Amino acid sequence: MANNEHNPIAARIGNIQNLWIEERQKHPDAKVYCITCDQEDYPLVEGFIRLEGSPHGKSSDIVLAFITDYESPAALYSFLINEWITSFEADLKKYPEWNWTEFDSLKREAAKLDHNDSKSLKTFYVRMVSSFKEFAGIADNILGITIIIYKIGNVESLNKSIKELAELLPSHVSLILTDYNSREVYEPLLDNLKEKACRIKIPNQNTAGAYKEIATQGDPHNPQVKYRRCLFELGEATNAGKKQEVKRLGEELVKICRETGGTVMWASAYLIYGGFMLSFKDESAFTHKILDRGISIVQTAKEETKECNQILIQLYDYKGIAFNLSRDTKQAVKCFLKGAEIAKKEELKSIAVSQYGYALLAALKKDRLFYEPILTEAFEYGYALDDNELRTVNLSFIASTYIDKIYTLDGKEREEIVKRMESLYGEDWQADSKELSTKIEQEYQLSKA
Repeated sequence: MANNEHNPIAARIGNIQNLWIEERQKHPDAKVYCITCDQEDYPLVEGFIRLEGSPHGKSSDIVLAFITDYESPAALYSFLINEWITSFEADLKKYPEWNWTEFDSLKREAAKLDHNDSKSLKTFYVRMVSSFKEFAGIADNILGITIIIYKIGNVESLNKSIKELAELLPSHVSLILTDYNSREVYEPLLDNLKEKACRIKIPNQNTAGAYKEIATQGDPHNPQVKYRRCLFELGEATNAGKKQEVKRLGEELVKICRETGGTVMWASAYLIYGGFMLSFKDESAFTHKILDRGISIVQTAKEETKECNQILIQLYDYKGIAFNLSRDTKQAVKCFLKGAEIAKKEELKSIAVSQYGYALLAALKKDRLFYEPILTEAFEYGYALDDNELRTVNLSFIASTYIDKIYTLDGKEREEIVKRMESLYGEDWQADSKELSTKIEQEYQLSKA
């Protein structure tokens, strides 16, 4: 895929490619290149990595990418070894003429490694990379091993592991790291490596502007272009706190959708409009009015399709959030339970469990007489699902709350629930359930009641 100057995303990735080539020429011997950017520009950096790892890259470097979480040195090296072997095997099917002579013996040796011994794993990995470098014929360019770490268990341990690995890699092999400008996870590592490290700071690329350019390209009278432009302008007006402009654009969106789409699109316009209005807490009554219009459209259309009912569930969700923001917990719970009822009717089991979770998080702010019947109903519905269903439906929060709050449970019942949850979600299922509840609270603003 060649860069296209008329494609705003491609043009911005091209900027990063040019900066990479410039910095590589300035720091040809660096063992670690750390690319940092604003968080909203991170997808562009990932796009650059993918492009440079393809035959369409602009530089002569060979760039490989590995995405993982960091738990320990042994886990990191083990992942890199296994992923390297798996990836090369997949490539061999496409390019059977490739002849990495040591691959088979390295693969056999890797199968016998102790995956808890970080020292032997690191030594083997360096040897494997050195062998691959010879196979790839790397001499005037570099083999750039990109390690993208999303979740970091221990920052100090990660920096130490990266430093030790970078210092052992052969010439013309370097690590490429990525980070947000505000996170600065790798600063201690880069300071420690001194001239062997290269920081590449990407200037603000205005990614939001690029998306808007793409979305609004085309005939301004085309309904789809008008729809996309309206969505972007709604977001901009909401972020700027321009309430009246949001109302004007919301009505425009409804008009566009009513003229160009069916029931689902018309109702979804009110869903989107109401969603933006949730940002204005003093407009609770108006927000409910907007969402009620969407509900009325679905209910009077007599279209009992799954798509219509999914829109209906979301409309009740937003009403639940609006009630919660105005501290009307009982009405909020009522809306979330209505969503659960619709989801159950449609056999949307994952959505039904989620709806029960939202209702429960709000209900727990009230007394036992209020939340206990909801908790019991939620648990009994979810627990009755079979194990295959529960592996795709996270019941951990509801189950954890049930064994904590229902005091009539005997020891045997409690033990059976814990045992089943551990078999489904692992030994840390209760810790994960707390993380899940926190995420739901933030997304659905349920902690603000």
